[in-house]
Amino acid sequence: MDNKLVNAISELSLRMRLIKSMQEEKSSSSDLTDRDLLLLELLDKAGTMTVSQIAALHPNVSESTISTTITRLWRDRKVVSKTISPENQRVTNVELTEKGKKELEVFAAHQAVRYKGLLKAMQISDDEGQMLFEIMSRAVKVFDSHLSKDKAAGEIIK
Repeated sequence: MDNKLVNAISELSLRMRLIKSMQEEKSSSSDLTDRDLLLLELLDKAGTMTVSQIAALHPNVSESTISTTITRLWRDRKVVSKTISPENQRVTNVELTEKGKKELEVFAAHQAVRYKGLLKAMQISDDEGQMLFEIMSRAVKVFDSHLSKDKAAGEIIK
C-alpha cells in the first residue's frame, strides 16, 4: 500500500503542477506571481514584518531580491506599505495595505472555487470529504512542525 500511495501522490503532484503551469500561461502579466502571493499571505498572517524576517523565510532567495519584490509591490501595486523603523533606521517594516487585503480575498475566493470544482469533479462523498479533511489537517500539523523548527517561520504560523 505504501508504494501505491507514494506513487499516487507523486502522480497527483505532477498533474497539479501541470495545471498550475497552464493557468499561469493564461493569466495576464499584471497578475501577482507565486512569490508575491506568498509574501502577501505571510503578511496577512503575521501583520508587520521586516524585510529580513521575510527574506529568512525564503532561504533560496537573496534579501535583495525580496527587497526588490517588496518595493515593486509597494510602488507599482500599492498592496504593501513600507515604513522605516523608528527604533532602527536600517530596518524597513512591511505591512499589507487594504488593497493588498482585498487582492488576497479575491485570490482566496478564486482558489476556493477551483478547489470546490475539483472536489465535485472527483465526486467526493461526505464521508470521503471528512476523511480528506482529517488527513489534510494532519498534513498541516506536520508542515507546521517542520516550519516551526525555523524560529522565524514558527512565529508566523502560530
